[in-house]
Amino acid sequence: MKRLLLSTIALLGLMAVTPAKADIILDTTGLGGTGNNVTFSSVANSSLILGRLNGQNDEVVRFRDLSGNGAFSGAANGNDIKIVNTSDLDITVFDSLNATQLGVTRDIFSIKGDGTLLIRVTALEADGTFKDFNFSQLLTSGQNGFDFKAINGERIWDLDLKVVGGTITDFEHFRIDVQAVPGPIAGVPDISTWTMMIIGFLFVSLFRYRKSRESGTQFRWFSAAPPTAA
Repeated sequence: MKRLLLSTIALLGLMAVTPAKADIILDTTGLGGTGNNVTFSSVANSSLILGRLNGQNDEVVRFRDLSGNGAFSGAANGNDIKIVNTSDLDITVFDSLNATQLGVTRDIFSIKGDGTLLIRVTALEADGTFKDFNFSQLLTSGQNGFDFKAINGERIWDLDLKVVGGTITDFEHFRIDVQAVPGPIAGVPDISTWTMMIIGFLFVSLFRYRKSRESGTQFRWFSAAPPTAA
């Protein structure tokens, strides 16, 4: 009994201090997916182009040129948005009022260009913290497809595409999946709270078990109610 209680306490303690695994997965084998297409909306200024989702959602996507390239521009390309002439493109998603930044669970796009593409994905994790994931790929003259997926409760918060030794001559086929962020349920303890409650209960049970062994009395999980007078 004692060994079982100690083993359970050790396991729950490990669960309490071990963070959940979080990942951003990159697939370069194709341009599949079911996300909403991002269409061209407007040129806000010389370094900022706005797009919108054409599905049920109406979120705003900001494309910001961080390289200072005066030739940076964007336009409609059928049902897609087409971004050209940048070596450092930062992409973020906002709500339909273009006021509150949102996270997405998937980014799908293709790039034409030359040089080495460095990709930094900033992810918003389930616990509210941020983590950067870095990828790199040598660009070819044809379409270079990218499909980023956020798993384990993460959301893609910021996407930065920077080219070393070249430029992005064509960014298109952009689709994203926006996921609503559920709020906490009032009155329901989180996992860490439940874990600490269980550990505390097991410690109390172990203490009572040892006391009952020392006194020779029978161990019970809960105290019996005192007898009532007849």
